[in-house]
Amino acid sequence: MKKWTGKVMAGTVAAAVLFGGIGGLTTAPKAFADDDITYTVVPDFSIPLHKRVDLGLNSIVVQASGIINMSVDDLNAELKKGKSIAELARTSGVERSELLSRLVNPALEKVDSALNQKRITEEEAKQLKEEAQVKYSAAIDKSGYQDKSSGKYSKKLKLKTHVDEESVAKVLGITEDELDAAFSSGKTIADIAKEKGLSEDKVITGLKDELNDSLKAFINKK
Repeated sequence: MKKWTGKVMAGTVAAAVLFGGIGGLTTAPKAFADDDITYTVVPDFSIPLHKRVDLGLNSIVVQASGIINMSVDDLNAELKKGKSIAELARTSGVERSELLSRLVNPALEKVDSALNQKRITEEEAKQLKEEAQVKYSAAIDKSGYQDKSSGKYSKKLKLKTHVDEESVAKVLGITEDELDAAFSSGKTIADIAKEKGLSEDKVITGLKDELNDSLKAFINKK
């Protein structure tokens, strides 16, 4: 059973809060202009750089688990035996280059977004992009690597990835391969549902029913 970490309806705001922090939402740049004065928007340097842009470096295991189709607990257990994320990815049929790309690209997109919103400077963007490449690369090659995230934050991340692709495909009436192909072409679950003549409410209800047992197990897991 594969874990789905693709597009989630209404997930954009949640992801922004989770990885960008509340500050990223409340300090969005504003530009004002009148006939006589032009105001230049500059980053708020009173906010630490890594709070303005969270690269996700504290949750690499959680992110990798969705890419290589292993639960966070199983992945951590294998890592504690001395294996590396890259090694475990190869075992699952995911080459190191693909793994690194799928981990780094979302971080680079966050950096570009922050730069466009004037939350960081060009120099800071360059620094963050280099840091993302170096630290993600080192993490996936390190034997026994463990995330720094723990407790409540870790549980939130695990919950975010706790949607399995088999259940989604079943509710939509398609195969997992067809679902993968749809995601690869940029479609959302809502897009697929519309093509199948299904309402969003019906899909949500179906997913609730399908995920009921696995969610019960999740909320009772220590």
